[in-house]
Amino acid sequence: MSVTSQHKLAENRPFDREAQYNAKRRAVIRSAAAAFRRRGYHNASMTEIAKSLGLTKAALYYYVKSKEEILFEAHIMVYDKMDELVKAVRGQGDTGLEKLQLLYGEFAHMLTRDGLALLTDIDSLNGENQETVLKRRGKIERAVTRLVEKGMADDSIKKADAKVTVFFLMGALNWLNVWYEAGGRISGDDIAQQFVAQMSVGVANPT
Repeated sequence: MSVTSQHKLAENRPFDREAQYNAKRRAVIRSAAAAFRRRGYHNASMTEIAKSLGLTKAALYYYVKSKEEILFEAHIMVYDKMDELVKAVRGQGDTGLEKLQLLYGEFAHMLTRDGLALLTDIDSLNGENQETVLKRRGKIERAVTRLVEKGMADDSIKKADAKVTVFFLMGALNWLNVWYEAGGRISGDDIAQQFVAQMSVGVANPT
């Protein structure tokens, strides 16, 4: 290997290590968030989380400093994914209802497929972290509100208070996150389809 090649390799190694660390940290957060879903945030200790991940407690603390950090980062990762889904449906569907159905279905799929998807226990976050998460949640709610208002404007969605409609829709998703159990009698795909169907019955403008 030439000196130039060795130098380039040496330059890349810090970035490789950083990428590996970040990937491992995300995996730790995802697995720990899944443990929160199974046992409850307050019932899962860092010792139990480390054991479930096959890590020593010291190794776990290398990636995260506290349970609250896990909870906060899990919320942020979920809202990052939701932001991606909002962008993905912008160019799809014609009416507000069609766009809302697509987005709502994607949200439901995410909550049933992804062990990370933890949207509860916001009150367990400290003031700054809680404020950040609430702002991210507000951003998603505003995106859903725009679709609802578009549907009301094009008559695909019943005329009503848009904010109340959005609270109804997002509240149902939050409860799905609480009671859904992977591997249960109904598959995640079926639940997502039924959620979209029931949502449509509630908000679609009869024709």
